[in-house]
Amino acid sequence: MKYKVRTVITISTLLLFPIIMNFLSPYLPINGAFNGVVAGSLMVFAAMFVTGIFFGRAWCAWICPMSALGDVCVKANGKAVNIKNLRVIRFSLFAIWAVVLVAGFVTAGGIKSVSFLFMTESGISVDMPMKYIVYYLVLILYIVVNILVGRRGACHSFCWMSPFLAGGYLAGKLLKVPQLRIKADSDKCVNCGKCNNACPMSIPVSTVLKKGCVETSDCILCGECVKSCPKGVLRFGIRKANERILAKVVESKQDAI
Repeated sequence: MKYKVRTVITISTLLLFPIIMNFLSPYLPINGAFNGVVAGSLMVFAAMFVTGIFFGRAWCAWICPMSALGDVCVKANGKAVNIKNLRVIRFSLFAIWAVVLVAGFVTAGGIKSVSFLFMTESGISVDMPMKYIVYYLVLILYIVVNILVGRRGACHSFCWMSPFLAGGYLAGKLLKVPQLRIKADSDKCVNCGKCNNACPMSIPVSTVLKKGCVETSDCILCGECVKSCPKGVLRFGIRKANERILAKVVESKQDAI
């Protein structure tokens, strides 16, 4: 049932994308910065970072407008991608974006105002015919990259929102905050590999679950691995700091052996 709920939510947000596009835009914060304005999308990105502390990248699977398209594109090209190589591209692009953002505020003489509706005064992002060009270009780019690269290639390579969520996830780990994760009874695993095939993010689930949890910033908590496991090894749960410490101890002993 919960997976059908996810589908309904992501299709709904995709249909709402023409309305909310500006609030997820990487361009508006830059434009606002050079005018000394904190734009609405920058506030949304900050909120993503905060939610990431507790829920990791759950946004990517349960709320993001592109999630529904990602699920469809996986069916068109389900090839696993090289996560590490694409991560380098993603964070390099993010670093450039961040530098330009800071430069914008410095050039403008600092923050002068905060406007959630900056360049979206009507409350609707695509409110004139010309803006549909940008809207369709975003959709086409996302679809083409996913189909050409493989499983959620766009999410791995150029998504401008995922660094905020991944950053929140890492901050939560550093602060030892309990986090929602995919937990595992690793001793029950029979290494059938179904979880690996089901993961839309190309995570080697059967390998990482040996630590008792799918603990990686690439996990979007979609639950596809949970649904695919024939032995009920995987489940949603709260990962606590003491469990991380125990996992490290067990891992150290295994390495020693």
